[in-house]
Amino acid sequence: MQPKLIHKLSHRLALTPQLTQSLKVLAMNAMELDAHIEECLETNPLLERETDPEDTAPEIQPKNDGENDWKEVGDNRWESMYAAGGWDQDNDRENQWEAEQNLCQELHDQIGRQPMSDIEHGIAHALIDTLDDDGYFVSDIDELAGSLDVKNQQIVGVLENIVQQLEPAGIAARSLTECLLLQLNDGNGTDKLVRRLLLHFSEHLFDSDAVLAELAGCGEEDLAAARIRMRRLDPYPGHGMHGLANIYVRPEVIFRRLPEGAFQVEINSFSYGIRLDNRWQNHAWKTGEQDFMDNASRDAKWLMQALEQRRDTLRKVATYLAGRQTDFLEHGPMGLKPLTLLDVATAVDLHESTISRVTNGKFAETPLGIIELKRFFSAGLPTRSGGSISVYRVQQRIKGLVESEMPTRPISDQAIADRLSAEGIEIARRTVAKYRENLGLPPSSERRRRPTKQRSAQRR
Repeated sequence: MQPKLIHKLSHRLALTPQLTQSLKVLAMNAMELDAHIEECLETNPLLERETDPEDTAPEIQPKNDGENDWKEVGDNRWESMYAAGGWDQDNDRENQWEAEQNLCQELHDQIGRQPMSDIEHGIAHALIDTLDDDGYFVSDIDELAGSLDVKNQQIVGVLENIVQQLEPAGIAARSLTECLLLQLNDGNGTDKLVRRLLLHFSEHLFDSDAVLAELAGCGEEDLAAARIRMRRLDPYPGHGMHGLANIYVRPEVIFRRLPEGAFQVEINSFSYGIRLDNRWQNHAWKTGEQDFMDNASRDAKWLMQALEQRRDTLRKVATYLAGRQTDFLEHGPMGLKPLTLLDVATAVDLHESTISRVTNGKFAETPLGIIELKRFFSAGLPTRSGGSISVYRVQQRIKGLVESEMPTRPISDQAIADRLSAEGIEIARRTVAKYRENLGLPPSSERRRRPTKQRSAQRR
């Protein structure tokens, strides 16, 4: 063995400290960014908060007539805290939070107040424990029946007749369509029309009013009322289902609906109110101090550049999302179009990893409420016309075909794939089976039911 000198060419990514800080700031959510900025303000003497002149009110000096000269001048927080109502008002909210039950416990209490057999009680409590954070039932019925040593029909019966009748309406649904249907009142004419639209015309919900009204056989005024009613339905009735620790979020993007129907994007820059402190700009420092202040000046400028870049990237991505997912913002999850991180990255000329960082953990204020930016994305399937259709709409079409099948002749996965192919949706049988399982639908062999007359004869 002897030492050698070897020349080798290679490519590797070298992240500068400035780029590292920029990526770190880009990936932070609002709460993390606030904490990071507070830490920088404490450790960097060249950073300070921007003050709004309107928020700076002149201090009002109390009139001193000599009677209170004996009082010690200082902090009066203790006096104001024990003033009339002061202490109780500060603690009312904390007491309310401590006494507040999570939704899961509330559902268990509702089950406990209803008369039913012990077996039904056990099944109902088990079903509630399996609901996900949005309140949906996504577990496998066969596995649950096996673990409880009961029949599948008992699970389905308790799910549909007991658990799905609890409050809030829409809880324990197996799909978004079922969740929305559970919130409808069959005695209301508008709700009846919404039910018919969801079951039979889900693929045409975002057509024009004239086209959809003609297909559904209703007037445009009734259709407009049905659309308004549909927007008021809650697609996520189980928020906070399992009583997890409160997670406080603040929306960083605001989507405002304009009168002409488009959406305006605003960036909520509540955390960006910092600036360089110029008081030490021309100050003469000693050798050791000069190095420290140079590093502080460099870090402060890098932070402000990273914040500005984060805001511009967030605005660019949010503007594209507002234009691409207008139907989603207008109508809810039923209007979600196929969209991937790569699609957005190509459209806004950024890297896919950058889109992931800027959307992960970030929230937006929309007409639907405060939602995570990740909800704007959905996988899609190609269509014969060269376009694409969202996976959610394909799943709802599969569910509609299964619900409309004859009980004695259930439709197979291959037949569903052929039907969707005839409608222009390119999909394989294995994909149909996967989506059917995600919807909680059993295979055709388990859905086959005998004719009513035959079952009656066997009972006799």
